[in-house]
Amino acid sequence: MFRSGGLVVAVIALGACVHEGASPVDAASSEDEIRFRVGAVDTTLPEVDAMGYDVDLKVDDQRGAETFTADVKGTYVATRDLEELSLDFEGNTIDAITVSGRAATHRREGSRLVIKLPAPIASGKTFSTRVRYHGKPAQADGSNPNDFAAFGGFQIRQRNAEGKRIYTSLSWPSKARRWLPLRDHPRDGAMFAMTATFPKSFTVISNGKQVQRSDGSDGTTTWRYEALTPMPTYDFHITAYEGWKLDEARSQSGVPIATYTYANAHRHQRTVYGDLPKSLDFFEAKFGKYRWGTATFIEEPIFGGGMEHASVVSMDETLFSDPKEARVTAVHELAHHWSGNLARIRTWNDFWLSEGFTEYLTARFIAANDGAEAKKEVYRGYLTQVLAADRQNPHPLRPADPEIDVLSIFDAIPYQKGALTLRAIERIVGEEKLTAFIKDWFDRHAFGAVTTADLMKELQDATGKDLTKFFESFVYAGYHPELRVTFAAAGAETEVKVEQLQTKGPAGGFVFPLDLDFVDDAGRAERVTVDLTGKTTTKRVRLAREPQSVIVDADEYVLGTVTCGQSGGATCKEGFRCQGGAVSVCVPR
Repeated sequence: MFRSGGLVVAVIALGACVHEGASPVDAASSEDEIRFRVGAVDTTLPEVDAMGYDVDLKVDDQRGAETFTADVKGTYVATRDLEELSLDFEGNTIDAITVSGRAATHRREGSRLVIKLPAPIASGKTFSTRVRYHGKPAQADGSNPNDFAAFGGFQIRQRNAEGKRIYTSLSWPSKARRWLPLRDHPRDGAMFAMTATFPKSFTVISNGKQVQRSDGSDGTTTWRYEALTPMPTYDFHITAYEGWKLDEARSQSGVPIATYTYANAHRHQRTVYGDLPKSLDFFEAKFGKYRWGTATFIEEPIFGGGMEHASVVSMDETLFSDPKEARVTAVHELAHHWSGNLARIRTWNDFWLSEGFTEYLTARFIAANDGAEAKKEVYRGYLTQVLAADRQNPHPLRPADPEIDVLSIFDAIPYQKGALTLRAIERIVGEEKLTAFIKDWFDRHAFGAVTTADLMKELQDATGKDLTKFFESFVYAGYHPELRVTFAAAGAETEVKVEQLQTKGPAGGFVFPLDLDFVDDAGRAERVTVDLTGKTTTKRVRLAREPQSVIVDADEYVLGTVTCGQSGGATCKEGFRCQGGAVSVCVPR
């Protein structure tokens, strides 16, 4: 949970019938109750801070007419005096509700379930709810996985890529409420336990550790999973299938890795997942311990390529037609177990702290493992995607309050621009310092929620760099720099002029250091750094030799474009070409 002030350690019985007024420690009273440790309660959350959810799901597997019954126990700490509790819950038919063992009435208000408490609950007290209900899994065949309004919740697909039936769930971004009654916001992370009963022919996988499996006399098997580390509610996941092939590995640090692949895609298993042990070791060495038990990866129908369900990553079945790209997706979803899952976002406006960090961590692994050319290819790919996104829908990396619908910014800006912004910060503070900071950031905010304001303040404190203007221009404003660099030389005396031509973005221009390599007639380069502080920056420098050309940002840190093709202007750096248009600019080849 969110850490504020001093660490308060509490032990809660997840899903147990907790008496009103009991303290968190009092709640854990019997040996068969689930126990878990959390940090300080986030008292700024409205109504309650959710501690955990214990789900009992039973599926009646009648082909084409599947139904389920569910019993969900939620444990909460009141953050103010309460007479009612609001949960997020859509559809399904409620059969009964109790609060700390006492019957409760309720009403439905759109996607909200409002529970009238049998007795008032004082701020700071721990209590539990129990909601029994029944419903039908959504029939996912023929649905468009990119239609986010329709796709998601608890689903069944009658014919997957192998022509078989598969159950799955998708809770991102706010679809856990389609199958679970809960507080459905990433800020209010919680523990999750799942007891699931399916026909015994199915293998069932959910978050956390499998702690029990028992066969019933009716041809069913009941599986029990417990994930006793807080996670965003969009991470809650269950899937069930009859045809996976299981492969197991282990990182050098000892983390077990399990991959579940369809039989018809198993030939790609090594290409897709072979680097998981190395990438896990890399992330642990650079950014801190993996804290989620077994790292499990599952082939199933899911949207957007992959989904970082904590400890049980979903890999869309379509990915396996391009195993090399699927490999990158697998590394990306693993990286989420630091950014997004471990340090979750406080608001959807801070979405880039999840996806931008994850793309940056992914690029760092590819650079370390695959080499310099692969590193360039990744960052150039990011830049190409950002430039396209800025043409279509330019918006800030961190949009202004109030909280937005995250689907309105579900594009390359929080993802690739977020990563390139961190790379630009890397240029300012140094890779070593940024790596150390990120490792401390994940440790400091483990299982808590973070904001962009937190990042800026803590990064400045850790590095001693004033990043205010940088964040104002690159994070809180939209678009990207469009630079024109010209120079005039009289022998070694050179005057360089950098103009920011963009008509969008921060009114005063972007603020960042720009590296210029002046090249003489023998091909020798001399570097000068110009600190850009406004729309036009001029600097006079004395070089060792008279320059014949200038190359801008040879090390590829700049998130923007540079004009080319004019006399006295910039020459495109290696790997870029001069592309004509109203204004010619250097673009990745």
